[in-house]
Amino acid sequence: MSTGSDCNVRKLRRSGTGPSADRRLHANWPAELRTTGAETTHCTVVDVSSDGANLRVESPLNGDGPLWLIVENVGPVAAQLAWQEQGRVGLCFLEKQEWVHQVCKHRFDPTAWLKSS
Repeated sequence: MSTGSDCNVRKLRRSGTGPSADRRLHANWPAELRTTGAETTHCTVVDVSSDGANLRVESPLNGDGPLWLIVENVGPVAAQLAWQEQGRVGLCFLEKQEWVHQVCKHRFDPTAWLKSS
């Protein structure tokens, strides 16, 4: 096993301030991607974290400019294209998205259904 920088072993992630810090949230949400030219692409958010998102798209994207992810009940999120392959794209958000942490916290709160009554 190599110990140099070419080693293909990932370090384990440490949990942040709680069990849901920087957790990837399985979403399956309808969304839109907008470019600077006002071009809109319909997509599905497969999963999301406070740092980025994994999307399913119908056609390849041009990764030259900034993108905005539009999700219902969330303002436009500025992002850049991180990767893309056969109908999937990865986005890196330009700023950490605290709303993802709140959604995740609410989703995994066993008493949440009591609070909404």
